[in-house]
Amino acid sequence: MQGREQSGYTLIELLIVVATLSLIAAIAVPATSSNSEKPLDLAAQEFATAMRFARSEAIRSGQPHGFRQQSTEKRIRVFRLDQTTTPATLIYDAYHPIDKRPYDISITTETLYFADSLSRTASYNGTCVSSENVYFDANGSPWCSNPDSVLLDQFELQLTLGENRRRIALDRVTGRVTVQ
Repeated sequence: MQGREQSGYTLIELLIVVATLSLIAAIAVPATSSNSEKPLDLAAQEFATAMRFARSEAIRSGQPHGFRQQSTEKRIRVFRLDQTTTPATLIYDAYHPIDKRPYDISITTETLYFADSLSRTASYNGTCVSSENVYFDANGSPWCSNPDSVLLDQFELQLTLGENRRRIALDRVTGRVTVQ
């Protein structure tokens, strides 16, 4: 038997490949894990930013702007309020300052931000027909959009992803939005 070559991999080569694949898996799995808090943090920040943007637009333009938070769709949209109609009309012509599209944030599995569930707590100093619609006047004070003469008392969103929770609160006096 002369010069017979063996084909295959050595044990060392196989160990190097397995170690490399293990290292890649150890890095990739936590980044895609559903238990990670990052998608929840991003979702909470997106919603809080939309609420802050509505308030700042109302103060900047002197026209009422607000947000419509739809829990069943896990969505928030920024609107301008036309108070010349009865009831007031929500006009969705507020544009996101970065991507220049209508300001409409939806928490879905296809995005970087996500939550399993979303619940809302809203109370007003009077009867509010549309508690999911909050608008800010030119001073930044939060109100119910229907009827548009009822002041907001409390507004909170709770986002949940697995065991993790984030709370977004809108202060009724200052209009300040906080994420906890």
